[in-house]
Amino acid sequence: AKDTQDSVRLLSLDAAAELGKLFDTSENEKNLLPCIKSCSVDRSWRVRFMVAEQFCNLCLGLSEAIVQKDMVDVFVKLLKDGEAEVRTATAKNVSKFVGLVNDVELTIKKILGPVKELAADQSEHVRGELASVISGLAPTFGKDKTVDHLLEIFLALLEDDVPDVRLNVISNLEDINKVIGIEFVSQALLPSIVDLAEDRQWRVRLAIID
Repeated sequence: AKDTQDSVRLLSLDAAAELGKLFDTSENEKNLLPCIKSCSVDRSWRVRFMVAEQFCNLCLGLSEAIVQKDMVDVFVKLLKDGEAEVRTATAKNVSKFVGLVNDVELTIKKILGPVKELAADQSEHVRGELASVISGLAPTFGKDKTVDHLLEIFLALLEDDVPDVRLNVISNLEDINKVIGIEFVSQALLPSIVDLAEDRQWRVRLAIID
């Protein structure tokens, strides 16, 4: 993890995820956590990208307390990374990581703000990845907090200029419906869905039918 070649450092992240399975969480906190933190702010975006890619696998070797205390802050930094590729890889892990954090209030306090910023990210790839996983937050948040905190993100992504972003939200609407109920879906999302049924992209219209 301290090698001078970034191609070596990035491969160490794969190894770290596997090593984490062999040792207990206290040993991983002592030996692996410093390497993970160091690589997460590496000068090479490719190394930071690999941290983002492996993030949830790396967390599996750590205790829930350390995930909440240390890894949340690392994750937030990656969500705000200067490279779009890193933000894209991090966005892909948002839903799964929030499940590992297992603390909705902490998620709302520290993670939700940067996630909202990603919904308006300049990179369509970042927005597309977020759109594909954002509905996965609903079961963790529950009905009230989904309505209070997530609906505005769903609506923003449903109105995105890029068809694939809208498509990714639509494809996972069922997950939202299961949590908040048809009444809220009707009130909050139906106008956007009606508009998308007339979208110029046929794949979006097909997703609405599905």
